Amino acid sequence: MHRTLARAAAAALAASLAVACGTAPAQPMRRESLARQIADDATAFNEAYARSVSAQILLNVLRARDRQPRYYLSMSGIADAPSLRYRENLGVSGTPLGEGASPWGFGSFGFERETSSRPSYAVQPLSAETLTKTVFQPTPTNVFAHYWQSGWSRDLLILLMVERIVRVEVVAGERVVTEVLNDATNIRSDCTGEEGGGCKFVRAARGFLTEVSTRDEARATPDAAPVCGLVTAYAPAQPVREAPPAPGQACEPRFVVGAATYVMSLRSFDDIIYYVGELMRPSLTASGDEAVMASPLTVRAAGLRSDTGAPLFRILPAEDAAREAPIDPRSFYAASVAYGGRRFYAGPPVGRSCAAASPAGLCADDPRQGDRSSSVLSLLAELLALNQSPDAIRAPQRVFVE
Repeated sequence: MHRTLARAAAAALAASLAVACGTAPAQPMRRESLARQIADDATAFNEAYARSVSAQILLNVLRARDRQPRYYLSMSGIADAPSLRYRENLGVSGTPLGEGASPWGFGSFGFERETSSRPSYAVQPLSAETLTKTVFQPTPTNVFAHYWQSGWSRDLLILLMVERIVRVEVVAGERVVTEVLNDATNIRSDCTGEEGGGCKFVRAARGFLTEVSTRDEARATPDAAPVCGLVTAYAPAQPVREAPPAPGQACEPRFVVGAATYVMSLRSFDDIIYYVGELMRPSLTASGDEAVMASPLTVRAAGLRSDTGAPLFRILPAEDAAREAPIDPRSFYAASVAYGGRRFYAGPPVGRSCAAASPAGLCADDPRQGDRSSSVLSLLAELLALNQSPDAIRAPQRVFVE
């Protein structure tokens, strides 16, 4: 009898363990599921963060267009601590093993896991100190130099970031100084026939870019003349090298081109926003509120004719964006924002790299195909992040509870 009971007990225990092993989650599967969850969450939070920053930039450009106050907010890290609930059950059902014997049974094992999640974040105004450093102080020289030497469109950089160019040259023993100001308020038609105001700057900037494109960059030597704020020298009349600023000194970006020195005064982040908004105003006046707003100033775009560029920035109402976008514009454009009871979009992706224009397709001579609005949004988003303190914009974070 005892042997029978022992065999029955062993069989029941084995069956119970088999059921438990068959229903309990395998550890490798849990690790794989967690890895996928982390990857999906990181991607989703990255997308949410990018959309929020780009939308804030577009919103303030529209406010600048209408000369409304502009506001800048910081977004804290996205914290997501899922709440988990486990439920387990274990039971043994009675099965008689014979007359006079105690009832033994086969066990059952259950395991359930429920997860609920709601991300939390905070959007709040920047502190006075951070706002001053981030938004209202001129862009640092080293930041401009980084973008200049990193392959960015140089005409885009100069038009957006440079407020004033001062050209200094010694002619016949006399120092000649020429100054031009980048003012968007009176630019109307890409400065092709306009003489005054901001068009003097545009023509000077384009002349400078043409001049440096025909000269080689010079290498610095230890015995060269020191120049504070030097970005690059192009075939200088005498060797020059970059010199560190003196204590308390802030050197503006300088370019030495032949015998001339170009000194560039940089805008603040808010000045750039205001400049882009002002460029939208002439387009609004000419086309009306229902049409696409496109900057009259153009920048170089691959595949477009030398005398035709892509608008520096374009803003599309929802109806026009839907006609241009092959898919849902909300996921197609880099920035989307509701303003004044309407929805606006900017920054479609540009998938082209063309040496010359073609009659049709991506390389067609169409400014829309070379839209540079995404580059403007990207530059502004990076400047906003670079200028801020580490606490102003924190990277999205995920807290897991296991």
